[in-house]
Amino acid sequence: MKTTRDELSMALEALRDRPIVTESRDYARRWARTRARVDSLRGIVFGPAGAIAAACVTAYIVFGLPGVAINRVAKNVIETGIEETRVVALEDGSRIVLDRRSRLRIAFTAADRDVELLDGQAHFEVAKDAHRPFRVRTVSAEVVAVGTMFDVATVPTRTTVTLIEGRVNVRTLSGTKQLEPKIEALVPGQQLGIASDGQFLPKRVVKIENVTAWQRGTIILDDMPLPEALAAMNRYSMTQILIRGSALQSRRISGVFRIGDVETEAAALERYFNLRESSRSQEELVLEHN
Repeated sequence: MKTTRDELSMALEALRDRPIVTESRDYARRWARTRARVDSLRGIVFGPAGAIAAACVTAYIVFGLPGVAINRVAKNVIETGIEETRVVALEDGSRIVLDRRSRLRIAFTAADRDVELLDGQAHFEVAKDAHRPFRVRTVSAEVVAVGTMFDVATVPTRTTVTLIEGRVNVRTLSGTKQLEPKIEALVPGQQLGIASDGQFLPKRVVKIENVTAWQRGTIILDDMPLPEALAAMNRYSMTQILIRGSALQSRRISGVFRIGDVETEAAALERYFNLRESSRSQEELVLEHN
């Protein structure tokens, strides 16, 4: 037993100064300091005896999982499937939570912190750096922040920006050269939509817990137009709910649903709008008036 323990000690000592472990240990310490402000991690302390183990675990999480990486390359595309969200810890101390069926590209340099949200939704917690603004771009908008917390969602027809904490400026982007860019500032609790042609939609005050409900595995619909509600439900499921007829397009709906629970969503729509199921396949569930 003594020989085995001696061999293990020698192996760990040899591992201590390996470059990947040293690099990962440094990252683990930076990550721990950054996350100290988050309530869920308060009180966690890595003692000296656990430094190598913590560094090795962090190295496995950061370098071992597909699509999760520190931004050591100029461009990095990260995407999620229909049943996964992903937390991305950036080298500047910022943090991104990527929603299901979402995709983004990260491009960090010594002077810039740029993220392009290609599809879906993401939550951003930006570390303060007055000399390197943090920019999130979609097809129709650019969000500029120094140190703040916000959500961005993008679909082909529009981008939606919700400010949770701090302050951001939102600038319109458009492929139409004749359209001059416009800039709007948001305060916490405000949500702004930007149409695909670069036009601002009216600001509105929203409940933050509703906007961030996806991080808790739920969809909260608060007096939402039916087309938007269907889009919110369908983005989390392979089986798409369709409602035939145009009579209901102006109707609105409220409710709380578990993400991906197609059966409950369809049953609620049937009761709410007096619908019935007319057909079903693996790809779609069709509802129409009784």
